[in-house]
Amino acid sequence: MKTIKITLLAIFTLVGVSAMAQKETKPADRQARIDAYLTEQLALTETEQKAFLPVYKQYKAELSALRKASKASKKKGKIMSELSDQELEEVIQASFDDKQKMLDTKKKYHEKFKKVISIKKVAKLYHVEKRMGKHTKGNKKGKGNKEKKSGERPAKPTLQN
Repeated sequence: MKTIKITLLAIFTLVGVSAMAQKETKPADRQARIDAYLTEQLALTETEQKAFLPVYKQYKAELSALRKASKASKKKGKIMSELSDQELEEVIQASFDDKQKMLDTKKKYHEKFKKVISIKKVAKLYHVEKRMGKHTKGNKKGKGNKEKKSGERPAKPTLQN
C-alpha cells in the first residue's frame, strides 16, 4: 500500500513538473510558429528573414504596448448612460487618440518594412496578418464560434472593447 502511494505521488509530481515546463515554452513556441509562418507565406529569403523578423517583432511589441496603455486608461465597467456629456466626450477623444497612435505606429513601421522587403511582400504581410491567428495559436475548439441564442437580450453598451 505504501509503495502505491509513493508511486502515485511520483507520477503526480512528474505530471505537474512537465505541465509547468510546457507552459514556459509556449510563448517561445508561438513566436517560432509566427516566424516560420511569415517566412513561408512571404517567401522570405534568408537575408530578408534576418532583416525583417527583428523589425516585425519591434512592430508587434509597440502595438501591444499601445493596446495595453489604451486598455489601462479606459473607464472600466461604467455604463454609457451613467457618464456625463463631458466624460463621454473625453472617452471618445481618448479613443480617437489611441487609434491615431496605432495608425502612426503602423505608418512608421510600413516605412521600415519597405527598407528590408519588397512592397509586394509588405502588402502580402498585411493580408497574411489578418488570417495569421488561426495558423499560429494552435487548435482551440469553440473559440470565436459563439452564437447568440434566440430570445437573449443584447448586453448594455459599455466602454469596454
